[in-house]
Amino acid sequence: FYYSKLAQLNKLDGLLAISNSSAKEAIKYLSINSNKVFNISSACDKKIFNKCTNIDNNVSINVNKFTPFILYSGAIDPRKNVKTLLEAFSKLPPALNDYKLVLVGKLLPIEEKIVENWIALFKINPIKVIRTGYLSDFDLVELYRKCELFVFPSLHEGFGLPLLEAMSCGAPVIGSNRTSIPEVIALESAMFDPKNVEEITSLIHQALTSKSFQDVLKNNAFVQSQKFSWFNSAQEVIKACESIL
Repeated sequence: FYYSKLAQLNKLDGLLAISNSSAKEAIKYLSINSNKVFNISSACDKKIFNKCTNIDNNVSINVNKFTPFILYSGAIDPRKNVKTLLEAFSKLPPALNDYKLVLVGKLLPIEEKIVENWIALFKINPIKVIRTGYLSDFDLVELYRKCELFVFPSLHEGFGLPLLEAMSCGAPVIGSNRTSIPEVIALESAMFDPKNVEEITSLIHQALTSKSFQDVLKNNAFVQSQKFSWFNSAQEVIKACESIL
């Protein structure tokens, strides 16, 4: 089934990619002519994911019981690299013992067990790792707004939507330097090698303890989040269609 889908791609007049990274992969691995591939980027709903809209009446989660906390939102399949994030978290110095790590996303029972095994492996106090399960967008926005830091350690992304959601809500963000993630973050000092545990720990530590670096991250979140919108993506789709026709 999957290979038949790949074969059909070569018959298309055009392919719309959600990042420059995805576009390059399509050209490299699917042998699609580069003239047929168009990066239309991506966006999030700024009516919900922002710093100022009043969402109090729709929030059901009590964020105060998490604070202070580091946030991750997404799945935990291997490419998401959550195991390495937990290891990096376990290596933070005692001075940061008050911080919790909040993992947002629906987990299957077997995935819950995997996370528990990782927590035990890295000798983390279980009460310091909070798994929220599936959350509404409004609860997620509340976490983005209240977190001390959002960390995205993924090894591979097509775009990296949680990054943009977090930045749009004003969260200081750091992430890996792989695939499409640099296109969203676009700040070298805010990125790390996702396979280097010490590097991740060091950057988390800097982000939590350096006021000047926090300010840099928050300013970057503001600047970068302005660059992505559905209007811009729509304009790129129109240009792509005109080019194809």
